[in-house]
Amino acid sequence: VAPSGIHAFISIGKKMPNLILLDYEMPEMNGKDVLKKIREQKEYADIPVVFLTSMDSCETVMELLALKPAGYILKPADSQMLLERIEGIIGK
Repeated sequence: VAPSGIHAFISIGKKMPNLILLDYEMPEMNGKDVLKKIREQKEYADIPVVFLTSMDSCETVMELLALKPAGYILKPADSQMLLERIEGIIGK
């Protein structure tokens, strides 16, 4: 868990995650910018990123999907559905 976009990116460097659940609305650096920064780094580029956010405007959704995340889930998310999506992405 990271309190901001900048902290999220720093956390990735400390421990390579199998998957990142990323919100769009974060202080200092939004989720879109975090994903762009992740994709710019060769060692992080293949980490699956799933947006878990309340952002549901058509413009924002299309903008984020253009970055080709592994998924896009609207909050509040059903916990069972969320676990199934994660398992589908990274396996059991």
